[in-house]
Amino acid sequence: MHASVVGSTHVDFYIRVPKLPRPGETVKGKGFVIKPGGKGANQAVGLGRLGIEVYMIGRIGKDYKDFLISNFTRNNVRTDYVFIDEEVNTGIAFILLSDDGENMIAFEPGTDNRLSQADLEKSEEIIRGSRVLLTQLEIPLETVSTALDIAKRHGVTTVLNPAPVQPLPFKVLEHADVLTPNAVEASMLTGIEVSGVDSALEAGRKLLEKGVGAAVITLGARGSVVVRRTDAYFIPAVRVEPVDTTGAGDAFNAGLAYGLMHGKDLVESVRLASIVAGLKVTKMGAQDGLPWLEELEKEKPWLYDQTKPVRIS
Repeated sequence: MHASVVGSTHVDFYIRVPKLPRPGETVKGKGFVIKPGGKGANQAVGLGRLGIEVYMIGRIGKDYKDFLISNFTRNNVRTDYVFIDEEVNTGIAFILLSDDGENMIAFEPGTDNRLSQADLEKSEEIIRGSRVLLTQLEIPLETVSTALDIAKRHGVTTVLNPAPVQPLPFKVLEHADVLTPNAVEASMLTGIEVSGVDSALEAGRKLLEKGVGAAVITLGARGSVVVRRTDAYFIPAVRVEPVDTTGAGDAFNAGLAYGLMHGKDLVESVRLASIVAGLKVTKMGAQDGLPWLEELEKEKPWLYDQTKPVRIS
């Protein structure tokens, strides 16, 4: 059994600068790197590194085809359904990182905007054979809706990470077995200001009223709240010394899907997700910092005790 990830694949251009430039100002950089990115790609790589057979379903241009395909292959991600666009360039982001931790980002979605319902129909066979389908919102909402609809018709468990957040129609929400917003996203989707466990519980219940099967609301370093129709739990985050929190949410979603792929229930899957995210933030890079299975198995015993669920409803 395999997993499918439907989502974005980007190329990120990073320049480190002493300070962010003002309008019209030129600032001399002191380091430049090119990295693969995109929430879909990050989550697929997260699953591939954890030993899950995972298919990436996305669209890239000819410009960075070899760079991105080889990266997927190194990270155990199947690329049979990564469509090559002959007309449009791959999505890119230009990121300025200052010494004081601030950033400035310009993003052009490129081929992500062209991942279509037709592409998903071509991928229906691989979606149908999946145990879990994982998707996000860096691709057209119509494409997300099609992916969820195909998965639900074939009894596939669906996980929707609603980032970057936007209003979601009932048809999308009702096809999400698990919705995984962070506090800001949960606030925007429900109108409830999420600032802690109690407000996350309230927002989670509101999301269930809107049609989702279950809600997992992440609260950063505090932990996460799992809200189901029968109960709710708070899962503490693991205690680690963070080095780079970039991609922590993508690591969390990959860890959650990893647990579901192994037949764990949602609460146990969130415990695993917390560990995977915790391991990621101890290393640099949205993808480079994602843990491999060997690391998870080595570190899980002592981190697992830190994630004991507390029933809150």
